[in-house]
Amino acid sequence: MTIVLPVGPTLTVGRLGALPGAAGRYLLQSRFDAVQWPQRWTFEEVDIVTAVYLISDSHDRLRWLGQVNRNDGLSGRLAQHHASAAKRAVFAKIRVLHLDDWTPSEALDAIEGRCADLLAIRVMMRPRVWPSAREWPAVVA
Repeated sequence: MTIVLPVGPTLTVGRLGALPGAAGRYLLQSRFDAVQWPQRWTFEEVDIVTAVYLISDSHDRLRWLGQVNRNDGLSGRLAQHHASAAKRAVFAKIRVLHLDDWTPSEALDAIEGRCADLLAIRVMMRPRVWPSAREWPAVVA
């Protein structure tokens, strides 16, 4: 199976600044000081169970927007990504919207979808897809 890692927009301060609002009442903390991929283990120390995360390449171009809501948290999800040679070749920096533990799945999907919309990546980063943000106002705001 070939992994497609499309190139998204450059993650500027302006683009990142709009994202915390997408988390609404579920936001615990924005962690937008980029953590270098080789230092991803530092997320084990903060025990992030639930989050929307952004991974960029060395030029700060978005390469992955994802979510995590599981027992082994963000560090477990990043370990899965690290197992892929294609991802290891391009993943350079991680930024995180740390959310309340066990944020309801419908809210987490809406938050990730809203982030995708704010970053305008639904067309730019095809064939990747993200959840709809249609229910965002009802479940998050």
